[in-house]
Amino acid sequence: MLKRFFPGTQPGTMQRNVTRLDLIEALHRSGCALCYLAQQKSQRYVETLLDNAVTDVDQRDTWRRAKGFCHGHAWMATSVPQASGSLAILYADVLRHEIERLATLRASLLPARWQPWLPRHRLGKRVRHWLNVWQQRHTCPACRLWHEQEQLCLAVLLDDWYEPTLQAAFTQSSGVCVLHIARLIAHGTTHQHLPAFLAAQQEHLQALQAELQEFIRKLDYRFAREPYGSEADAWQRVLALFVGIPGWHHTTPSPSPDDC
Repeated sequence: MLKRFFPGTQPGTMQRNVTRLDLIEALHRSGCALCYLAQQKSQRYVETLLDNAVTDVDQRDTWRRAKGFCHGHAWMATSVPQASGSLAILYADVLRHEIERLATLRASLLPARWQPWLPRHRLGKRVRHWLNVWQQRHTCPACRLWHEQEQLCLAVLLDDWYEPTLQAAFTQSSGVCVLHIARLIAHGTTHQHLPAFLAAQQEHLQALQAELQEFIRKLDYRFAREPYGSEADAWQRVLALFVGIPGWHHTTPSPSPDDC
């Protein structure tokens, strides 16, 4: 289903070029470019799902197995115009399924006098099964889409590192957040361009450290009259470095082939 809406999730030359252009544009914005792309692409998917996929049987099955959106994407969906009807229909399906499962569990836990033949350990096994099904629900559909897009972004950032426009955009940006540094290292542990990327990222971190120290210095009453410069929002940028841009939440999906 995702491939029908977003065929670009299968990387080819054209898609890699588009991804590189997306990265360059995002690097010209404040904060982590990958967090920005995650927010924008997830918003697009959520809007498409609510607009077109409500009656699609395959997507409804995927939706049901995932128990709907994750926390962040669910509340993102509420900002989509006229989303109320689609959300009501999609979640009514999930709710109906959960009511049926809960009714089945409740029936299996009737007092022993109604089921004298059923050993107590069998009842505990049914409870554990119900909990396991809930805890092992499939990845949020929007999270899965971004996970695939993110892997492509990480690959393009490393593979095309010495492409002049991309490298210049990264140099002039504020780099990426700590989580995406870790994900890029995990993605390209032995990549030949990883050391060059880390060197450029380290320069961004050191520049932020210097501005943060300048901001802290001006908190001292002796320097309080000095006007703030570019360090004025350093305290906000260091927060974004560790938790991502405002309004976005980091996810660590475990994709399942059935989500496609």
